[in-house]
Parts: sequence; C-alpha cells; structure tokens
Amino acid sequence: MSLQRKNYWSLDIAKIFCALTIISSHFASEHGNFPTLIDYGFSIYIIAVPFFFCCSGFLFFKKLNSMNTKEEKKKYFVQYEKRIWVMYGLWSLVYFISVFASWINEDKLNLTTILDYIHQVLVYSTYSTIWFLPALAIGIAIVYLLLQKLSIKQICIIAVILYIIGSLGYTYSFLLSGTPLKDALELYLKVFITSRNGLFNGAPFIFLGYLISAKEYTPSAKGFLKYAIPAGISFVLMIAEAFLLKLKFNVTGMDICIFVAPFTAFFMLTLMHIDLKENKLWLWCRKLSLLIFVSQRLFLSVLPQWLPAVTDKLYANSYLGLIIVISMTVTFSVIFILLSEKVKFLKKMI
Repeated sequence: MSLQRKNYWSLDIAKIFCALTIISSHFASEHGNFPTLIDYGFSIYIIAVPFFFCCSGFLFFKKLNSMNTKEEKKKYFVQYEKRIWVMYGLWSLVYFISVFASWINEDKLNLTTILDYIHQVLVYSTYSTIWFLPALAIGIAIVYLLLQKLSIKQICIIAVILYIIGSLGYTYSFLLSGTPLKDALELYLKVFITSRNGLFNGAPFIFLGYLISAKEYTPSAKGFLKYAIPAGISFVLMIAEAFLLKLKFNVTGMDICIFVAPFTAFFMLTLMHIDLKENKLWLWCRKLSLLIFVSQRLFLSVLPQWLPAVTDKLYANSYLGLIIVISMTVTFSVIFILLSEKVKFLKKMI
C-alpha cells in the first residue's frame, strides 16, 4: 500500500531552529567565552532534544495509524528501525575513524581503552551527540511494543514514572544526596553512564508525540492562541526552573527538567495550528535539521582535535567563531544532501 505523506512544514522549521540552538550551546560551552547572560540564553537548547523525540514520535505514529493492517504496521516499524540503526552505524563509522586515530596518536590503543569504548557503545553511544539515534530507535520500539499490550492510561503512568526516574538520574540527582537511592544511582551510572537515553528520555517524549498524533488538526488563529498561551507560560516556568536549579543548586544539566515536558507538548500543538504553504525551502529544513544535528561534531570536536592551530584562530573570537562553526556545518550539510542525490549510499545517512 502506498501512502502519501502529509507535510507538517511548521515542524520542519522548528527542527532547523532546534538544531542550530544545539550547535550554539555546544560551541558556547566548549569553545566560546560569552557574557553570562548570553551564555544562559544558549541554554534554550534544552528544548531541542525533547522536541526531536516528540516530533519523531508524532510523525512515526501518524503514518503508522494511517495503515489498515497489522502486517503493514509491523513492516513499517521494522523498516523504520532498520533505517535509524543503519544511519547510526554509518555515522558511527565516520566518527570512529577520529576516535581510533586519537587512540594511536595519544598512545592509548590498549585493551582497557577498547573495553571502555565497547562498554560505552553497548550502553550509551559510539560518539557524543549521535546518542540521539539509538535512543530514538529504542524509544520508538518501547512505545510501539507497549501499545500492543497496555492501555493508553497505563502507558501514560509508565511514561511519567520513566521521566521522573530520568530526571532524578540527571537534572534532579541532587535530591538523592544523603539517601539510600544515591548509591543505587551511582551504581546505575557506573553501568549505564547516563539516564539521557531511549528509556528515560526518549520513550516519554515519543509517547507524547503519539498522543498528539491521535488527533487531526485544522490550522486556525483560534487554535494557535489556544495552545500558544500555555506554551508561553510553560516556557517561562521552564526558564524559571532552570535559573532556580542553576543559582540555588548549581545544576548544570537542565535537559530533563520538569517543565520541558509541558512546554514540548504545548509547543507541538501550537505548531499544529500554523498553516504554511508548500515551499522547497521547508523541505530543505527537514533534510538539514537532522544532518546538522549528526554532523556538528565534525566541526566542534574532530576539527579542533586534529587542527588545533587552525581552529584556535577561527574560534578565537567567540561571536565570529560561532558564525564560522554554524556556516561550516550548514555548508557541509547542504553539500552532503546534494551529493546524496547522485550517490544513493549517502541517502542512508540522512
């Protein structure tokens, strides 16, 4: 059965914005020297990954629910999972070249290093940032399988519990200090490294995307305001929560703070009520957002590692350096997309 995909252009625009906020935040924390207020401003990136998960869940289940038979749905699920894992594997190979070369260059190619890397690969990711891909595949699989066995209410409870556990293992870990759960957390982190993964971070937001996908939306000014107002309120509360955590408890990882969840939901619903005419630029945004997301480390980590003298000069001025990094990443992504039209193998990486 051939299904025509309905386009949600507002989501594509939001995704490109989120991808750029992630680059900006990573550059600011790793290479930049911005004033405190601007530095805090880059923290808006915390909305990006939850939105990517939610958006992916929405699009996946929107298409899945348009299919008529279990066989069609199962086939699509398997194809989706295969596509994500293949994409992850190919990008892992790209980055592993740099990882392996650094082991040799730093004389760290030994059994301990290899075993540590294998451990990281099995429980987290082959490389930072692209952890999103296995987390997405795992999160989609969890929600898909739960929907076969449990009611929506039961899955809602599970999703909330998972998100609370995830926040206690990351943003709100300070609440466990002095309790027996602190030891349990340390043991968990020793084995699984982080709670930012497909189980605690991915599945709850992917399920949120599923809930939003269950309804059809007609773009309208009334509908836009209906959700834009609570989105704005939850955004303010999210910022207030982040400032409180930073100033009062010196928390640095805000990625799993509480008000990210309601903001993501209302933000998605707001976007559902924006009517945009078809434009080739929006389609480019769709392709670029993921590619920018997965390729940014080439310019944030790999390039500075192998050409430090060059990047030290390029990134010396924080503002100019940020513009250069974004420009290089976007240019690389555009060229990659154009090449993928001629080299079919590259399409597997987008």
